[in-house]
Amino acid sequence: MAKLTDKVFGGIYRYDREDNNETPYIGSAKLTPSRTKENLFEKADDYHRKGDQYSNKYKYSWTVFRTNLRRPLGEKLKMKVIVKPKEMTLEELLTLEGNYIQEGIAKGQCYLNHDPDPLKTWKKYNT
Repeated sequence: MAKLTDKVFGGIYRYDREDNNETPYIGSAKLTPSRTKENLFEKADDYHRKGDQYSNKYKYSWTVFRTNLRRPLGEKLKMKVIVKPKEMTLEELLTLEGNYIQEGIAKGQCYLNHDPDPLKTWKKYNT
């Protein structure tokens, strides 16, 4: 099981709407067996959009965000990297993600983020 002190290579992204300058979602991505440093965000985007078609050990989660990517709205949402990937602890990555989400919520954005505090949620389910 992963620990908050584990080193990860990850970064932060957001999805912007091309039609109205909103940012409905902010998230983080880290290296996994199917992601490399070169395709980290592209693979994360693909998984969000088509993850139910992947064959892996984890059950695909149909979040509000992922469901919306498959609707006409999804065609208007484009991923943008806002923190380039670097090595950090898992706790640092989740904290950074949470800080960006909280900033977005304060501006009336991130309305597709169902979890405003990824670190708190990680602790709830992993400790």
